[in-house]
Amino acid sequence: MPTPTTIDPGEKNFRPESLKDFIGQGAAKATLAVMIESAQIRSTPVDHINLTGGPGLGKTTIAAIIAAEMGSSLRELSAPSIERLGDLVSVLIALQDRDVLFLDEIHRLRHEVAETLYSAMEDFKISIPVKGGTSEGAAPITMTLKRFTLVGATTDYGLMPEPLRARFGHVFTLDLYTVMELEQIVHRAADLSEVVITLDAARMLAERSRGTPRTALRLFRRCRDVATVAGDPYFIDGGLAARTMQDYLDLDHLGLGKDDRLYLRTLAGAYNGGPVGPKALAASTGFDEARVVEDIEPWLLRSGLLARTRLGRKLTRAGWEHVRLFADLPALPVEAERPEIEALDEPETIG
Repeated sequence: MPTPTTIDPGEKNFRPESLKDFIGQGAAKATLAVMIESAQIRSTPVDHINLTGGPGLGKTTIAAIIAAEMGSSLRELSAPSIERLGDLVSVLIALQDRDVLFLDEIHRLRHEVAETLYSAMEDFKISIPVKGGTSEGAAPITMTLKRFTLVGATTDYGLMPEPLRARFGHVFTLDLYTVMELEQIVHRAADLSEVVITLDAARMLAERSRGTPRTALRLFRRCRDVATVAGDPYFIDGGLAARTMQDYLDLDHLGLGKDDRLYLRTLAGAYNGGPVGPKALAASTGFDEARVVEDIEPWLLRSGLLARTRLGRKLTRAGWEHVRLFADLPALPVEAERPEIEALDEPETIG
């Protein structure tokens, strides 16, 4: 067993620091590489970018990579934390040329804050209203900003106001990662940690990662914890990975945990498989509606266990069969015997 170095390699930050080390999102990465190189040649900031996708897909990492590639600084903000216009203004005036401002959950910006951001993005200027002046209707103070790049991240592009959407130079929609890409991410983390992980173990983690690197790295860390306690922190095989998933994390072969199973059991038992809206499901399970829509449902939809229809969420045949693996339910309803793939493409009229 290797002797630990002064800085434990297991505590390394697994986030890639350059595009060449970034795994997955091939189409977005190719376009972004051209945008960055063009900006470097012209000595200008990268155009404003919107990143749309679920949690854990690499939005913050991409913003950090843009800043690193441009040799500039990264400033991170969460839109809900901006309670007053002054909170945003103080950040904007501190930015330097080609700095990157990462604004998470940008769809949750307050209206008056978004209004100021429009001119900052388009003209690199902001107008600050003057309060308590000597005369009514005093002209606002206009300030010129350094030329920066805004990277706005959202889980729902449609919730952003149209004037804000129109000011982004490019919109990237980030996809869930393939099992092969997630395996590469796990192997990279193992290499950085000086851990040997077998092919079957890496595959097991990738298959249970719900399509997101963040989950894959979390599972790797938990396996490393179990390996450490077992006496060999530098080796993870399939047996140890399986024990970690089953005994410590309670994850099934699809990466579903107890909250996912509660959602499916509720949909099957309380609503006979649906259709039912997310508000009712959230109330029945005790989960916040945002958590249901943003965290639980995307992977169930991607796995083919859940369908969205005009009337609400509905279990597919595969969903019924999966529920019956862990819940004592009667035979499948007649409706579940029919193919439901077409339901996935039907427009949805509920929230």
